[in-house]
Amino acid sequence: MCMAQEKTNTLVNRIIFVLSLLGIAMAVYVLQGWLRQSSILCFTGGGCDIVRKSPASYLFGVIPVPAVGLIGYSILAILAFLRTTKLANRYSLIAIRAMLGMATFGVLFVSWFTYTEIFVIKGICTWCVISAVNMIIIFFLTLMSLRDRSDGEAISQKPRSPRPSGSR
Repeated sequence: MCMAQEKTNTLVNRIIFVLSLLGIAMAVYVLQGWLRQSSILCFTGGGCDIVRKSPASYLFGVIPVPAVGLIGYSILAILAFLRTTKLANRYSLIAIRAMLGMATFGVLFVSWFTYTEIFVIKGICTWCVISAVNMIIIFFLTLMSLRDRSDGEAISQKPRSPRPSGSR
């Protein structure tokens, strides 16, 4: 992988890490409102309370949706952090693939929940929308990082062409 591509990949990974921390902060804030059953700041009027009070905002009827976000963003943050350690060179491709899997799950989950908010609950939680956009950005950054990493490995593993006989 060339130096410029490596720097870009490092920057993208740091952005993913920061966005994951932002996701954790949002999930903790919203989750505390869910657990206390109290109102949280909502920029769309009472949409967050409408969503929070709905049985559809609990996965399997028991797990608050923000808890799922907290777990997902935590896994993404850990994987992004691991990509910055000494093990990064050896396990970076595995970590980025795991991040892509987690981000894909995240995008599918926020898509399902956004649909549920609009058509089942009939309320929009601003924090949920911000989290959905955040997860989509992480997904595309992860795709970009994987593409760059895969291209770099493909280039470095390119087989050498055999020398014609008689040449040095």
